[in-house]
Amino acid sequence: MPDQFVPVLIVAAVVLLALIGMIVGWRARIRRQGGLGTPQSPPDDLGLLRFSADAAYVATTLAERPLERIAVAGLGIRGRATASVYEHGVLIDRVGATVLYIPADAIASAGFGTFAVDRVVERDGLAVISWRLGDTAVDSYLRPATGDAKRGIVDAVHTLIPGSLTSDAGTSEGTTSANP
Repeated sequence: MPDQFVPVLIVAAVVLLALIGMIVGWRARIRRQGGLGTPQSPPDDLGLLRFSADAAYVATTLAERPLERIAVAGLGIRGRATASVYEHGVLIDRVGATVLYIPADAIASAGFGTFAVDRVVERDGLAVISWRLGDTAVDSYLRPATGDAKRGIVDAVHTLIPGSLTSDAGTSEGTTSANP
């Protein structure tokens, strides 16, 4: 027993130090991004429901920087969600986290992506909504359960953008904008 105590103690100390490092790093990221602002609360009247689907909320990142996760306001926490596109905006109801509301007038484009932060999927496997969080351009990534749901989300978001094209667009590494 004494022969195993020291190695177990060393491994436990390394794991504890790693966890402390992750917590300190996450808090530092939140402090650095403190000026980004917070998402708006959803209005009482969201308008007509255009499309809704279950999806995995992957992350919100800085625009065109799919590896730069936004940590403020719980936007960096991934999990199960229901993405609903309404007449006045997009509501992403995340299990165990605050609801993310993206007003229609903050949306710049929607398209498809292949990777974001710690998620890599097949080509065009993610639905991406590009929008403004305060004065900062960001991208929110969703992984719907089916291809039809992914296309449905993107097409429904396009209906919120004046002059938007259809979702038939090419793919870049992180995101694809279907808007010119």
